[in-house]
Order: sequence, then C-alpha cells, then structure tokens
Amino acid sequence: MGSLFDLPHLLYIVISLGITVLLLVYAKKTLVRQRSKDRFLKTFGLLTFFLHVSVLWVDFIKNGTASVPDNVLFPIYFCNLSMYMLLLTAFVEDKESKFYRFVSVMTAYGGFFGAMISLMYPTYYLGSASMFEWGVFKSMTSHSAMLIGSLWLFVGGYVPFRKSNTAVYFAGLILYGAIGLVVNGIFAAAGLHDPNAMYLSAPPLSEAPFLSCWTISGLMLLVIHGFTLVWQRVAAIQGEKDRNDGAAGSADAIAR
Repeated sequence: MGSLFDLPHLLYIVISLGITVLLLVYAKKTLVRQRSKDRFLKTFGLLTFFLHVSVLWVDFIKNGTASVPDNVLFPIYFCNLSMYMLLLTAFVEDKESKFYRFVSVMTAYGGFFGAMISLMYPTYYLGSASMFEWGVFKSMTSHSAMLIGSLWLFVGGYVPFRKSNTAVYFAGLILYGAIGLVVNGIFAAAGLHDPNAMYLSAPPLSEAPFLSCWTISGLMLLVIHGFTLVWQRVAAIQGEKDRNDGAAGSADAIAR
C-alpha cells in the first residue's frame, strides 16, 4: 500500500525533479526563437491536460464503460484550475497584454505551488496498491508536466520577478476562491455532495486543521514576496559586481 515518502514515492520525486531540471536547462539553452519557446509551453500545457483526463479512456478500455470523476468535470482542486490556467497561458496569442500578465503570473506561481504540494503530499497515492495504477500515475505525471510548464514561464522569460507579482497573485487567489464558491454552489443546488472546491469548506488535511485555505494562501504570498526580495537583492549585487569588473577591465586596457 502506498504511503508518504516510501521508496516508490521518494524515487518518483528524485527522478521527476531531475528530469524537470534537465529539460528546463536544455530548453533554456536551445530554444532561442519565441515561436520555439511558445511551442514548448503549449506542449506541456496540453500534456498536463491530456494526462489529467486520460483516466476516462483507460477506464473505458479496461471496463467497457467510464465513470467521470468530479475533478475532471469541474475545477475542484487548486491544481485543477492551475492546469486550465496553464492551457490558457500557453494559447493566448497577445503575450504583452495586461490580461496575459495577470494569467501568466497566476499560472507560474499557482502551478508551481500546486504541483510541488501534490508531489510531496500525493493524497491520491496514499493507500493505493501501486504507484503504477493509472489513476495514481497519471496524477503524478500530470503534476510533473504542470511543474515544467509553470517553471518555464519564469525560465523562458514570460514572467519576470517583480514585487508587484505578489499583488497580482493575491488578486488571482480571489479569482480562484470565487470559482470555488461557484463550484460549491453548483453541487449544492444539484443536491450533490460538498466537493470542498478550493478547500473553502474544510482544510485539505483533517490532521492539520490550522492549514486552511486562508493560511495556505497567506504562506504562499509570504513566500512569493520574500523570494522576490531576495532575488532582486542578489541581482542588484551581481549587477554591481559586473559593473565594477567592467570598469576595472577598462582601466586595465587603458593602462596597457
């Protein structure tokens, strides 16, 4: 039975993150033209989506019929909505618009947080018979694909690290919450179970009730803001060092 940080889980984390780093480094070095960068983004946006919904085809092929999980039909989880945002971000043509800046910032950070949380705490793996059950494996790999696509928004130059990103992400969280309310409302109106969309009804972990959607949102905003400050500080120091090295090189050339 699958358990948190057992050998298969640890191996998947190490291998998938290693592949993620290698792919991003390779893409950064080789994809120079914007069209090539966009194709890379579209590839992982589509891969994330099709891995997510592939359970329907696999279920049908195995059983002759397929039942549709609620999170395939509706964006119930934070990751579900981030997946759709990644698709939107990949296929919006005008990448200079204010609309694109909003969705790309939300997707880059939201996809990263959602993928990493899911990879580190895969509730769909816990208690399963095997990592290679398709329902489990497709969830692991779809989150890995979303992680690559989300990080590519940073690495590929779509989303620069700005202090204003924190405010943009905050606005995005409000949008996510509003969508969660709509989904919960649809289920309630239909007399269905409470899907707990965006974890608005209850925390994701019953054993950690303090980690509510509000607490997690606040922590994400703090991480984004703190990382941005550190990144800009390091960039400023490096820029100053480069200017000093350039000035010293010019002085040496004049002296010679």
